[in-house]
Amino acid sequence: GTQFSCSRSYLQAPPYVELEELLGEMFGASTLVAASTTLGHLAALPVLIESTDAVVLDQQVHHSVQTAVSLVRANGTAVEMVRHSKLDQLEEAIVRLRQRHRRVWYLLDGIYSMFADFAPYPELAELLARYEQLHLYADDSHGIGWCGHHGRGPTLDRLGVHPRVVVAGSLNKSFAAAGGALVFPDSELRRRVRTLGGSMIFSGPVQPPMLGAAIASARIHLSSELEQLQRALHERIEACTHGLQALELPLAADSSVPIRYVTVGRPRAAEEVVARLLDDGIYTSLAMFPAVPILESGVRLTVTLHHTPADVRTLCEALGRHVPEVLCAAAAGGRGAAGGRAGSRPQPLHLERSTSIDSVKTADWNRLLGERGSFSAQGLRVLEHVFCAGRERPEDRWGFHYYLVRDRAGAPVLATFFTDTLWKDDMLASAAVSHRIEQRRAHEPYYLTSRTFAMGSLLTEGDHLYLDRGRDWRGAIALLLEAVASDANATEASAIVLRDLDGVDDELCEVLHDHGFVKLAMPESQVLDAVPVDDGTWLAGLSQRARAHQRREVLPFDGTFEVEVLRSGGRRPTDGELEHLHQLYLQVHARGLELNTFALPPELWRELLTESCWELVLLRLQGRSAPVAFGAHFIGERHYAPMIIGLDYEFVHSHHVYRQALRQALLRARAHGAERLLLGIGAPLEKQRLGARPHARCAFVQASDHYGADVLASLGEAPSVTAATERRAA
Repeated sequence: GTQFSCSRSYLQAPPYVELEELLGEMFGASTLVAASTTLGHLAALPVLIESTDAVVLDQQVHHSVQTAVSLVRANGTAVEMVRHSKLDQLEEAIVRLRQRHRRVWYLLDGIYSMFADFAPYPELAELLARYEQLHLYADDSHGIGWCGHHGRGPTLDRLGVHPRVVVAGSLNKSFAAAGGALVFPDSELRRRVRTLGGSMIFSGPVQPPMLGAAIASARIHLSSELEQLQRALHERIEACTHGLQALELPLAADSSVPIRYVTVGRPRAAEEVVARLLDDGIYTSLAMFPAVPILESGVRLTVTLHHTPADVRTLCEALGRHVPEVLCAAAAGGRGAAGGRAGSRPQPLHLERSTSIDSVKTADWNRLLGERGSFSAQGLRVLEHVFCAGRERPEDRWGFHYYLVRDRAGAPVLATFFTDTLWKDDMLASAAVSHRIEQRRAHEPYYLTSRTFAMGSLLTEGDHLYLDRGRDWRGAIALLLEAVASDANATEASAIVLRDLDGVDDELCEVLHDHGFVKLAMPESQVLDAVPVDDGTWLAGLSQRARAHQRREVLPFDGTFEVEVLRSGGRRPTDGELEHLHQLYLQVHARGLELNTFALPPELWRELLTESCWELVLLRLQGRSAPVAFGAHFIGERHYAPMIIGLDYEFVHSHHVYRQALRQALLRARAHGAERLLLGIGAPLEKQRLGARPHARCAFVQASDHYGADVLASLGEAPSVTAATERRAA
């Protein structure tokens, strides 16, 4: 009949035998049919790859392969990722991993599904000859049928049947039937996967009518008719490619593949092109993040024998009209629709930019941004001095970029600043993933790090964007993003991050999305919006449970500590004292993998004491000369922000040192007459017990390099705030 639901481990329909014999002749090797290519991966990889092996994923290997690898990882197999088709990285991984693992598997696509580029077969053949531990598993789903002798696909056509190569392919697509095929170098491997593969045991089969279609297709592939069909298809592919190239449309890959990808740029621009094509009666695929990087959104189309030469010409002519028109319209903002500079446009707005706070009028800066967080002009001078170009460690070399947009009358519409610096790609990953990555960083300190162009800095807290919504703020945003894109490109940053924005500002979100940014929820910021004038008022404002906690766990320890406040013009601590404070900070940093950043330089503490807007609050236990805790706190005119903490963990539990540090921050805010206490992210329970309330914050991210995010995803972790944050947002 039309349906047959029994697992192949128990019973299989007779056409399976005929189909696998025909496919074996077609591929020239032992072949096993699966219900789909994805189910084939799920059957083969956990059987082929053992816990003593290592897996290296190509960055762009198909998602179905990466899904199957999660089963392999669960069995204890080491899994890594290399940049797409970067065989120098692959070879480095082989050399490193073969010392500890019996085999190294490289998982790749024969033809990559979005941009339609071939795997680098000549170089892969050389690596196979050079390293006997190397094994390949190639998903050739987009090559089987239309490519190669008998349609066996590019991998088998170019590498042959190799004892260390397994190929998976689709019997859908150009094969025009259903199911998947696994091609093995010997019959024993086929038997093992056929017998032990999970989806072979627990999944249903290819249904009988489609088995019949696959048999008929295999017979065509083994006949002389296939060469005629392939030749006719190649003529259409070449006509399409030449037509698009003649119109100077940006093709993602210069290859003779029936998949053609025209890069448009921003998602909204790609959406518009596809919509216009549909209005013309032409249906194409819209390719967007997360299938492709956000700034490489585009039009994906597939050429088949059903398309006549006239159809191909119509398509090319339509793309030739619509893409330039849409790109021209999109040039009004940001990074340019396809990643380049946006065109100039007449407007009544003027952008002022500089790379030092000393080039900005202090009064203007402090009036617009000084009360929004820990980044007054005075505070930023300290950071510029500490994180300057001459520092030895690359993570301590920050570039500062200040932007101010005024209207024709000179009134400020927008003000903000960015820093370009080195971030860890796992900054917002789970502590478990960061711990694994830090083990590798013990030998490769800058593994999975990226230059990032981010609003604010890693040492500032608050609202970094001044925006006058009563003026042309949308035009100001466009002008800012154009300048930011230019500066980010100049610094070779892999991502632009607009951080600490209002998490419920839908209007701003829509504007930034139009400019190619993806929204990402950030950890909530804890803020005490009204600093109480005394302890009675403070306690009265707390919940009953928080009030009981403070009376039981915090207030009784007030007399346990001696508090010293170091400020500019006061006592100068010795080098030994500052080194001790740095060691307290490092104790906290080593445990802070939930927000994984580079350690701050030891020079910072002395530099903070050169400006009156910073103070160091030291806590000593009675009878001990060395502090057991300290905080580096920013002092604003109407707000107070504890930014950095150091703790001696010997006393954290016994003397409630962290809670007392929060208590002293509250007391210092009160002493300065601060109206607000900005407590930042992290430890939300303790801060809310102090009276803080969570403020929803978000970031907007635009990434040009997704490698770090893809590696984190391969580790089973949603990506971080860089390129990778985009996938989490999706």
